[in-house]
Amino acid sequence: MMWHLISRLLRFLAAKPLLPREQLEVYDVLAPQLRQLFFRQRHEDQRHALAVKRWVEGVPELYEAALLHDVGKTESDLGAVARAFATVWHGAGMQARSRWHSYINHGAIGADLLEDRGASALAVAFTRHHPGPTPTGIRTDSWNALGEADERG
Repeated sequence: MMWHLISRLLRFLAAKPLLPREQLEVYDVLAPQLRQLFFRQRHEDQRHALAVKRWVEGVPELYEAALLHDVGKTESDLGAVARAFATVWHGAGMQARSRWHSYINHGAIGADLLEDRGASALAVAFTRHHPGPTPTGIRTDSWNALGEADERG
């Protein structure tokens, strides 16, 4: 797990804003009310989401979940170092407050935002429950593909 966190931190620090052609790739996939959520994210999270989408390329029903699974992180507005501390703090069983709490609970926050904007059941479920077991009503192969893409992205 520690290697995963270090790897994720390094990718976050190295992330560049999406190029116009990459923005169009997102624009072509998401409905207007969902595009707005995507583009509210920090560029580092947009870059990660696009990488996740590219890992599931060729399976269009997974694109929305891939691109939007971390939109709840926007509410915390934390940078790389604060995210790392919040993750370690939470992993140690400590109670998080304010923005750290929002970051730790980004799945539920993001799922509520997606549900309010009519996102697919898969996008809402993956946002709310990843990483974790496949929820009832969701195809296991879709869930596993998204989980693997999220790890790699």
